[in-house]
Amino acid sequence: MPADSIPYRLGAPSRIINLESEDLREISGLSLSDTPGLFCAISDEKGEVLFVDSQGGGAIKRRVMFKEKGDFEGIEKVGKFLYAVKSNGDIYKVTRWQKNKPKIREYETRLSKTDDVEGLGYDKKRHALLVACKGDPEKPDIRPVYSFDLRTKQLSPKPVFTIDPKEVNALIPYDDDDKKHYFSSSGIAVHPLTGDVYVISTALKRMVVLDYRSGKIRYAARLNKKLLPQPEGIVFDELGNLYISSEAKKKGEAMLVCFDLVRSLP
Repeated sequence: MPADSIPYRLGAPSRIINLESEDLREISGLSLSDTPGLFCAISDEKGEVLFVDSQGGGAIKRRVMFKEKGDFEGIEKVGKFLYAVKSNGDIYKVTRWQKNKPKIREYETRLSKTDDVEGLGYDKKRHALLVACKGDPEKPDIRPVYSFDLRTKQLSPKPVFTIDPKEVNALIPYDDDDKKHYFSSSGIAVHPLTGDVYVISTALKRMVVLDYRSGKIRYAARLNKKLLPQPEGIVFDELGNLYISSEAKKKGEAMLVCFDLVRSLP
């Protein structure tokens, strides 16, 4: 692959796991667990963490219920704790879940439903959660990413990253069959080898890669619409392999799609 491109063959995944469970049809967040091949997932409308076995055909191996209702959009496991975020920016910390006695602490942020939080990822350097706001797909407003410090439990006063949808459109112009929408963040993850920040968008099926230090867009790419009809979750394993989850469309099933790293990275 060219040195200036995303180091994944986004049209040729190494694995596709169909997620047969109805509870995963609206999968909206994805994280690693401590067990290789086992992912943490969360779906809309319920505060339940689902442990999904990618080696076992996407079977749900464990459930951790911490909230009966809520528009949950992201999940992240950091150490022994589980963190979830709602679309209004509220963050939930779940402890003691290993013993099936979850204890929940809720942190309200100054974000609201209008910010439409969709992505949650862990930033090891900051020891913080990255909180990505979707915004309105029909408007070209700047898409902010805030950090939630896990030491102070405070949201950063200003965005730590921003994405200009007009810049994304300039890099990846509309196809003839594209809706005239704009990049709207639906998932976020930090690459474990480069530190680059990967952000996906269900609107237009795009991915952008941000330089961690400057925040500038390094790369932008299309995601395959047929392969990933509604990409909502993104995570990397320790080797740098990329996993993206997609909600189900119509009568289909949700999917977990793996893209192997195809070149060495600095």
